[in-house]
Amino acid sequence: MDFQKSLRRNFAVRRIRRGVAVLAITTGAVLTGCSIARQYFAPNITSEHITEVRYLDQGWTREDRELFYSTPQGTELQGLHYQWLSALELPFSEETLASAENLRGWGFIVDGENLSRENSTGLHPVGMGKHVNTEDNSERLDLGCALCHTGELHYKGTALRVDGGQAIQGISTSGPGEFIVTLNAAAIETLVNPKKWARFADRIAGDNAAARNQLRQDLTRYVGEVWDFSQGPGQPKLFPTTEGRGRTDAVGRIGNVVFGYNLNIEENYKVANAPVSYPFLWDIWRFDWVQYTGFTNQAMARNVGESLGVMAPVKLVDDDGQLLPEGEFGQSTIDVEGMQCIETTLRKLKPPKWPEDILGEIDIARARQGKGLFADQCAHCHGPHISKPYVWPLASGPEDNPSNQRSTNWQWDMAGQVSYDEENRPVREDWRESMWSVPWIDIAVIGTDPTAARNYMDHTYDAGPLLPQVSEGDADSRLVNAGNGLQLLLNELVPVLYKSRGISSDGNGIADYDGLNVPFRIVNKPAYKARPLHGVWATPPFLHNGSVPSIYDLLSPLEARPVRFGVGHREYNPQKLGYVTDLLPGNFEFDTAQTGNSNSGHLFTDTDIAGRIGKRLSEGERMALIEYLKVMGNPDFSDALGSDPQNWNQYPAAPANTLGELACDRFRPGAANVLAQEERPQ
Repeated sequence: MDFQKSLRRNFAVRRIRRGVAVLAITTGAVLTGCSIARQYFAPNITSEHITEVRYLDQGWTREDRELFYSTPQGTELQGLHYQWLSALELPFSEETLASAENLRGWGFIVDGENLSRENSTGLHPVGMGKHVNTEDNSERLDLGCALCHTGELHYKGTALRVDGGQAIQGISTSGPGEFIVTLNAAAIETLVNPKKWARFADRIAGDNAAARNQLRQDLTRYVGEVWDFSQGPGQPKLFPTTEGRGRTDAVGRIGNVVFGYNLNIEENYKVANAPVSYPFLWDIWRFDWVQYTGFTNQAMARNVGESLGVMAPVKLVDDDGQLLPEGEFGQSTIDVEGMQCIETTLRKLKPPKWPEDILGEIDIARARQGKGLFADQCAHCHGPHISKPYVWPLASGPEDNPSNQRSTNWQWDMAGQVSYDEENRPVREDWRESMWSVPWIDIAVIGTDPTAARNYMDHTYDAGPLLPQVSEGDADSRLVNAGNGLQLLLNELVPVLYKSRGISSDGNGIADYDGLNVPFRIVNKPAYKARPLHGVWATPPFLHNGSVPSIYDLLSPLEARPVRFGVGHREYNPQKLGYVTDLLPGNFEFDTAQTGNSNSGHLFTDTDIAGRIGKRLSEGERMALIEYLKVMGNPDFSDALGSDPQNWNQYPAAPANTLGELACDRFRPGAANVLAQEERPQ
């Protein structure tokens, strides 16, 4: 019986014990205190010296920020219980593993104050909340959107919080002293070291014998699931390119978890050697297509797919690899109300404003010069390209496929707010007053590292039970790329999740939760999208793979770009608009020679080569562009710039979202933020 499926059904102990036994054997010698092991598990952390935290003016209230920081989406870290993170000790030590110093040193953001709410994350990192797993009614650590999409820039002792920005943590990275390695070693040692176990059990269960016994079973189960993950989508051989700080191969990981782990098809594990930076989130609700390759258009489908990649438990197949029957298929901790709350909150988020009192005053004359250069050299791709809201054709029956998709669910299509065009064909009209058409730039044109785009196009997975009508003998017909495969799954899964929470077409509920009445579509192109650049100054490093540390380097000739640099410290360089790149303790060394890490392309050069997008820029022109990018679109500077065509006050606000606000009510201060077992649909 497959361990992951049996764990989610019956918590089969035999496989768990086998996993623990293997881990104990392989780590037994390590966990005896030898100097090599102590060095390996010593936290690989940076050192920060901050005296003030400044929240940049991005249009959020304190409540908005708290909602984003701790609202759960149903993901799990191999089933880690919420309380355990603060109770575990470092390997070979009695020091708390999740101390503020350690967590910050691993790149997480830890607020120094306790938030006044029942589900406060306290000194847990921003983005780590909790939810109830209904298998055992336990509170599990939940990895929320803010964990990867909250940034911070440090300058002379001041931390500038960038909500919706790019995180610098490396939670998925395995290596000596990294967070996930240290956490798992701590859990194993807690099981095998009687003194460490006693201290841990005292913190969690006190002197209650039954509770201590249950705790040992739960921790054993967790270690078994860690082992199972390490033999599946977490196999080191799948990650030949180190992700490091601030990056993950998101699509590669989602594909391996969904098509390999959840469908239990070992052949579906693919090398994930295309790490990408965590993208910044302001204004994404305006985009017509999202993801770096622009392969999907719908917020809910994107978010459910992401949650699966971050190990949200879900029941899909039985022990024979066949889809579970109705009523069992799709049982999951995925929290679509939490996702709807987060999406609603993000629609209020504005780009960060340059803080002149900390990072320096703006040279208006130079910024005016940069405004002209941006219009001439950058706006053609980065826009924004304002469009009227789209009218999406719909499938109205099982044989309809008006958008030439790999898969359609006509009932889901028709569950939105439907109108009819002049030829009486059903359509969904996008609710946005206007939207941003984000162009795809072919990899042969932009010249940046092609690995992520090629992997998306070329990696194919056996869709197995998602295509039951195709025989196993017709193997080629069962192969799908990540986008098409996710479409096959999500067309079935998302409606099940909606039904489980009572979300229906009544009152346009499904249209709202889908995201502004947008039906789910997939587009496959060997390209990267060119997004608008408001607030880009606050989002280092640059290019999709984080291979260029500063905007100054990005505007420079290829031969002048750093080929190796440190990533991990958050100290900011306001002249170059990027992180300081010294290779200091705790940093990850970025090597542009590795697969997926190339810093080529997006070139300003007078030589006619692949990746050329504009003329070679003089030093003065580079600095002028930098000065403009500091304030581009900021309405406070529009008059001084002689008007600014990028002024973000000109863009319409998001449509009012009553259902989104209602979804947030469950997570507001004082609300019961996690649902009890009896409140969850079974």
